[in-house]
Amino acid sequence: MNILLLVSKQDAKSKLFNKSLLEFTLSRLEPKHRVFVYSLDSTIEQRVGSRFFSAKNNMDALRKFADKQDVFMVISRLAICDINFDNLINYHNNHDKSVTLVCKNFVKDKSIPIYQLDDTKSVTAVTRRRFADCGIYLFKNKVNLNSYKNIYTIITDAIKNKILKGFVHKGYWWTAANIRRRDNGNTFNTG
Repeated sequence: MNILLLVSKQDAKSKLFNKSLLEFTLSRLEPKHRVFVYSLDSTIEQRVGSRFFSAKNNMDALRKFADKQDVFMVISRLAICDINFDNLINYHNNHDKSVTLVCKNFVKDKSIPIYQLDDTKSVTAVTRRRFADCGIYLFKNKVNLNSYKNIYTIITDAIKNKILKGFVHKGYWWTAANIRRRDNGNTFNTG
């Protein structure tokens, strides 16, 4: 699968045990997937070489990327996680909705759902707007993204149009914020 990583400046700086979060993500995904990287961080293009995806901003990158393929993945928040990407892609390919998002239902050491799902795992609402555009999204059926301002508006429109499925991840998910906590002598949010 073709994957676009939208790497924030904070994600670009994060390291874990002398390996950057970006390097960790690339090493995990590249054996099976074709990965492209977009970032406003000035060091990223040099670090990733031909994998760099040129654009004006995150949404410009997402729109250009979507125009080139029918099925793709976008990761907007790098994380050290134990997601089974093969299972995620199979899940996405085998349901009838156009968009899949990974749901990790914790916020700041609490079990607070960010998304509400029905019995079929269709996403029916977002409960924590601040966290709703941080994660992993899969698209199919040539989704047109030209009229959207940001990922949050894509997700809310997908909920409204009933074209969004949730893939529930119950394992670990450590973002740059967790790595900063560790670097400052605190413990990981292991949720």
